[in-house]
Amino acid sequence: MAIDSRQHANLSSFLSELTSLLPKHAVTTDPRELDRNAKDPSYHTPQRPYAVVSVSSEDEIVTTVKTCNKYAIPIIPSAGRTSLEGQVIPTSQIGITLDVSNMDKVIKINEDDSDCVVQPGIGWMELREKLEPYGLFFPPDPGAAACVGGMCGTNCSGTLAWRYGTMKDNVLSLRVVLANGTVIQTRRRATKSSAGYDLTRLFVGSEGTLGVISQITLRLRRIPQAMSVAMIQYRGLDEAALAVQNLVKAGIALHRMELMDTHAIRSVNLGRPTKDHFPERVTLLLEFAASSPETISQQITAVQSICSQAATHQSDFRFQIGTNREEAERLWIVRKTAYFAAKNLRPELGGRARIMTTDSAVPVSRIREILVRTREDLEGNGLTATILAHVGDGNFHVLLVIDSENPKELALAESFRVRNAALAISMDGTCTGEHGIGTGKIDLLKMELGEDAIELMRGIKGLVDPKGIMNPGKIFELRRDGEKAKL
Repeated sequence: MAIDSRQHANLSSFLSELTSLLPKHAVTTDPRELDRNAKDPSYHTPQRPYAVVSVSSEDEIVTTVKTCNKYAIPIIPSAGRTSLEGQVIPTSQIGITLDVSNMDKVIKINEDDSDCVVQPGIGWMELREKLEPYGLFFPPDPGAAACVGGMCGTNCSGTLAWRYGTMKDNVLSLRVVLANGTVIQTRRRATKSSAGYDLTRLFVGSEGTLGVISQITLRLRRIPQAMSVAMIQYRGLDEAALAVQNLVKAGIALHRMELMDTHAIRSVNLGRPTKDHFPERVTLLLEFAASSPETISQQITAVQSICSQAATHQSDFRFQIGTNREEAERLWIVRKTAYFAAKNLRPELGGRARIMTTDSAVPVSRIREILVRTREDLEGNGLTATILAHVGDGNFHVLLVIDSENPKELALAESFRVRNAALAISMDGTCTGEHGIGTGKIDLLKMELGEDAIELMRGIKGLVDPKGIMNPGKIFELRRDGEKAKL
């Protein structure tokens, strides 16, 4: 929809005022920057913002937000732009992208308390490098380019969530700029607190719809003294998932527990020299971490026994240990490269290849059933896809490799995505374990929680953002003009 004359006049006044209040070059309408901020790595349709505003301090966020509120201009917070459900894509032409990627500092490391204070634009990998000399690390590990602010926005996790939880379990406190420019701190730095509503968890996972995060206090963990990796391979998904369920029941404190199906291993092999290929079987990657090599040795013995019992035929069972850091890294690189490797399964598509990913999660007791049924659905509908899973907590991703210029293929993949999420919900699961709702799962959220729960979310947003300027159109649709609340 084109911008009308009234909107154009409002935008011109807004842009003129904001430009006068911020440092030179902070505000841009350069078409190249607008194009860069029109998309994320997902399959969602790009949409340019009206302008991009790059800020370097909390004060500049406040100035920007106050000015946007005055003129009712939508704000889309952004940093690493790695979201997979369109969270950083504008839903209209009159919004601005608020880029906090320049706010990338570690403000303080509290070594004795195992926590740190950071700005939202710092990447989690850079943060880990800065923490390593202190013997500390920050557990959540999503896509390599993700920044901590966005990680808070989606309540993401990664391969270590099985051991350390998701972002909500690793964020102690936030500073947040609300829609009217007010800055709040959600709690103090104490490890635990019963002081009022848990505002920290309200904002973690809110996808920028309630405010702009300007500072984060993170819970840190000690780097384990000893580590090892095991690659375990089975004939089929059924056996591998059974092994996972048995490992969870046994209560062994593994560091990571990841699953890759045969197609995922094949996609990785297609991007590697033949001499470095791995056997193309359903694969579990387990990481052990403890205070001593002796403890790890005991864990490996117990795990090998449990995993071997899940194999129908021992001749099809393979258990390999990374005996040193180099070998462990070689095994783990299979999982690290698996996302983009999926495109290797359809080389004929070239630049038309896109990855549409699912993000369902179920109780671990149902992971075996849903993985088997998911692969049957894919095969039955002729869809090319790999399956990756953080199986320890029941979260799995189907990476559908699709032709972005083939409408029938896009529709078939979208139909599968909805069907698979509905299956997870029917098993008392969720449509999203870590990617968030964005624009891509709005209808699925209704299916999962019901309209009354979503109406409560709308009510909360209406209190802190009465003009609806904070990342509108994400998580749920806003009420139409004149529409009354149902609760």
